[in-house]
Amino acid sequence: MLQKLSYFNLILAIIYLLVYLKSGTFNSTAGIFVIILFSWLCLRSYQLDNYKWKIWHYLTGLWSLYFIGTIIYGIYNIIAPAIEYNFISNDTLTYLTIGIVFSISVLVHIIIYFLRSCKELRG
Repeated sequence: MLQKLSYFNLILAIIYLLVYLKSGTFNSTAGIFVIILFSWLCLRSYQLDNYKWKIWHYLTGLWSLYFIGTIIYGIYNIIAPAIEYNFISNDTLTYLTIGIVFSISVLVHIIIYFLRSCKELRG
């Protein structure tokens, strides 16, 4: 499951980069890079069968949570006016779909990976 979710997040990060990122601010570029790095760390842990988190896991995981928080905040700021004015364009709908799926996928990935790490520490 973690391996498939890691590959899925890598693909979604690239799609999000290509569809949304027209001008690369530090926050968005670093956020996508960190999510790619976190997915790579998860894949590496899967290959080594060692799910214990080190400092890099915590740093990339926290930055990923921060970045996903900014995406969710942006989604909220798009949905609220769209509901108010009763209009949503196809480009906006594409961004919202990719953003929501990407956010949920990364959040589930971090939670499952963290729980797997806690399970390995206990047993």
